[in-house]
Formats: sequence, C-alpha cells, structure tokens
Amino acid sequence: MTTMANPCAASPGKLAADDREDPLLAERFAQGDRAAFAEIVAAYQGRVGRLVQRLLGWREDADDVVQEVFLRAWKSARRFRGESSLATWLTRIAVNACRKDRRKRLGRLRLFRAAAARASPSPPRRSELSGLDRDTFDRVRRAVRELPARYREIVVLRYLEEMPVEQVAQVLGVSRGAVDTRLHRARERLRKSLSGLTEE
Repeated sequence: MTTMANPCAASPGKLAADDREDPLLAERFAQGDRAAFAEIVAAYQGRVGRLVQRLLGWREDADDVVQEVFLRAWKSARRFRGESSLATWLTRIAVNACRKDRRKRLGRLRLFRAAAARASPSPPRRSELSGLDRDTFDRVRRAVRELPARYREIVVLRYLEEMPVEQVAQVLGVSRGAVDTRLHRARERLRKSLSGLTEE
C-alpha cells in the first residue's frame, strides 16, 4: 500500500462531485494495479480526510481512520464492480470505517466508566462548557459534532459534502424517505442548538 502524507489536509472540490472519473483507472484498480491505486490515493486522500474529520466530529486523531479507509479499499479492490463511482464507493467505505471507530471508542468508554464506578462510589464532576465562544463557525461545528452519529452522517454528506439525496441514500444503504426523515430531525436538533445564533 502506498504511503500517504497529510491525509486530512484540505482539498478543493467535494468527494462526491468527482463523477468524471477515468474508467480505465477504475478498471486497472479493480484488477489490483498498484499504480492505479496510488493515483486514486493521490486524487482522493485530502477529500477522504476531510470527510472523516467531519464524520468523527473534527477529532485530531482521524488520520488512522483515513489510513484504514484506503487499506480497506485496496483489500476490496477486486470486488469493485463499477456499479457506482469511485467517489461514492470510497464515501461508503469511509462512513463504515467511522462507524466502526465509534463503536470501538464507545466500547472502551464503557469499560473505563465501569472501572471508574468500581474504583470510586461517586462519579467525577463534569467540567461545564463555557458557552462563551462567539465565533459562528465554531458554534455550528460544535452543534454538528454533538448530533447523534446517524444525524451527523446525514448532515455531513448532504450539506457539507453537498451530495444529492439519492447519492446519500446509496452511500448509507437506506431509502430516500429515510434520508428525508433523518434530515428533518437533524435540522430540528440544529435549529434548537443554534436558536440564539442569529440574535447575538
């Protein structure tokens, strides 16, 4: 597998918008051509990195998940049938890799909490958020980060990655109706979280 540098670096364009792909490149990749894979990594690593950062809530340690996305892509190369674009296929892999990472982290968190509960009869006090950050970008980012994962995925793919609803449904493996429902619920949550933003 080729070495990737700065996989979470910003890159112009959207991951899902690159539909003018070279069919020969995709075919070579599906046949296990390492050079074709290197070209795909070079073309998509920045955009995959940005997507993973957004799906994981802008965590600083997202690089490992980005590496996992491309490792999975390489291992699954011969199963790529061209039924969707490379961009859509990589997006689906990234979404699943982020879900797996969240499950692992949740499991570790549960173990930690159980151990802490056994060690101390009283839970540790939580630090309160100051709520003094007046920067609009940070407020919106924080609101998206705090959404439940199934709603954050929808918001990131539809609004930040600018995917059409049909493509979001394809990536997540759900119906268009399910996408519309989750979008509505996500918007309601964001509206409540950011209710005072326009008044400040």
